[in-house]
Amino acid sequence: MMSLRFRLNLFIILLFALIFVSGSIYVIHNARKAVKDEVGATAYLTLQLVNIALTNVDSGGQAGQQTSVLEKIAALESTRHLNIELYRTDDPLRTKPDHLSAKEIPITAQAPSWFIQLVKPAPMEFRHVVDESGIPYTEILIKADPSDEITEVWTESRGVLGLLVVFVVLANVLVYITLGRGLAPLETILKGLEGIERGDYKLRLPAFNLPELARISEKFNHMAEVLNRSKEENRFLMQRSLAIQENERRNLAYELHDELGQSITAIKAVAVSIERQPDKDAAAINESAETIISVSNRMYDVARNMMRRLRPPSLDELGLITTLQDMIDDWNARHQKIFCNFRFDGDMGELNEEINISLYRIVQEGLTNIVKHAQANTVKISMSVTQAKSDVKNSHHNHVILTIEDDGCGFDTGGVRPGLGLLGMRERAEALNGTLTMISKPGEGLKIKVLIPIK
Repeated sequence: MMSLRFRLNLFIILLFALIFVSGSIYVIHNARKAVKDEVGATAYLTLQLVNIALTNVDSGGQAGQQTSVLEKIAALESTRHLNIELYRTDDPLRTKPDHLSAKEIPITAQAPSWFIQLVKPAPMEFRHVVDESGIPYTEILIKADPSDEITEVWTESRGVLGLLVVFVVLANVLVYITLGRGLAPLETILKGLEGIERGDYKLRLPAFNLPELARISEKFNHMAEVLNRSKEENRFLMQRSLAIQENERRNLAYELHDELGQSITAIKAVAVSIERQPDKDAAAINESAETIISVSNRMYDVARNMMRRLRPPSLDELGLITTLQDMIDDWNARHQKIFCNFRFDGDMGELNEEINISLYRIVQEGLTNIVKHAQANTVKISMSVTQAKSDVKNSHHNHVILTIEDDGCGFDTGGVRPGLGLLGMRERAEALNGTLTMISKPGEGLKIKVLIPIK
C-alpha cells in the first residue's frame, strides 16, 4: 500500500510534469510562429522592394538599367532569411527548371533536429516575372530560408526551457523535503494511537509546529488524559467495590453471628430449661415464653433491617416514590439539623426495575454525602418525567430527571477529584445510558442533575 507521502509526491510530480509539457508547448508554439512571421515578412518585404526597384527603372524606359538591376539581384542569390534565384531564357546556366519548387532549401540551423522539425514553417516562395521589350524573359524566385531565425529562436527557447526544467526539478525536490518534514509527525501520531490501543494511556504526543498537527496533538493528549483518568477511576471503583463487598459480607456475618446466633442460642437455652423443670411451674413457663417472644421479635427486626439494607421491600411493593418518601422521612427524623424537601412530577409507573433501584441508590448516596461533607441546612430533591431530545435525528424519548441540591459549602469541580460516592452515582447513571452533571462552587452548595432515558 502506497504511503501518503509517496502518493502526494507522485501527484505533485505529475502536476509539475504537466506544467513543464504545457510550458514547452507554449514556448515551441511561440517559436514556430516567430520563425514563420519573421521569415515570411522578410521574404515578402524583399519581393516588394524588388517590385518597386524594377517598376522605377521600367518607368524610366531604360532597358540597360533594368538589366543592371537584375544582375545585381542575381548576384545576391542567398542572404539572411532568403534564397534568391534568377531564371532567364538567354542564359543556359539559369534555365527555368520543370517547376520552381523542385529544389527545397536545406535547413542548416544550429539547433537539435527535433526542435527544427517542430518549429520550421512550411516552404514559402514568391515570384516576380520580368517580360519587357529589349529584356529576355526573366523570373525572380524568392525562397524563405528559416535557418538563421531557427538558430536565434533556439538560443532564446533553450534558456526558457532550461529554466523551466530547473524550476520543475527544484520545486519537486523542495516539495519532497517539505512533505517529508511536514508528514514526519504522522508516524509519531500513529505510534501514539498504537500505544493507546495497547492501553498505554499515559502516553503523550509532543507539540508540533503545524497548527493542524498541533491541534491533533492537543486533542490526542486530552483524550489520553481522560482515558487514563477513567482507567484510574475504574480501578479505584473496583477496589472500593470489592472492599465494600467484603465489608458488607463481614457485617452480615457479624450480625448473623452476634444477633441471630445469640438469639437462637438463647431460645434453645430457654426451651431446654423449660424441658428440664420437674414441676413445670406455670409462672416460670410464662416467663420463658415471654423471653422467647422477645428474642424472636429481636431476630425479626434484625432480619428486616438486613433485608432493607440489601434491598428495600417497599420498592417492589409500593413503588419508587413511596420508598423515597419513607427513606427521606426517616432521614429527616435522624438528622434534625438538616431538612430535606422532596417533590416529584409525572408518572413514575413506567420506570423499570433497574431505573428504580439506581435512582434509589443515587438519592441514598447523595444524602449520605451531604451528611458527611456538605455542612448544609436544607436539601431539595426533585424528580420528573419529561421529553428530551435524543441523539437520533428528529427523535424524542421520555427521560427521568433527578435533581439533588444543597446549600452547603460546595467545592471546585475542576480542581477536586470526586470521591467514591459521586463516582458511584455517575457509574450508576452511565450504566443506564444516562448522564450525571455537577454544578458547584466553594460556598455555593452543590447541584447534581441526573438524566436517564426511559426505554
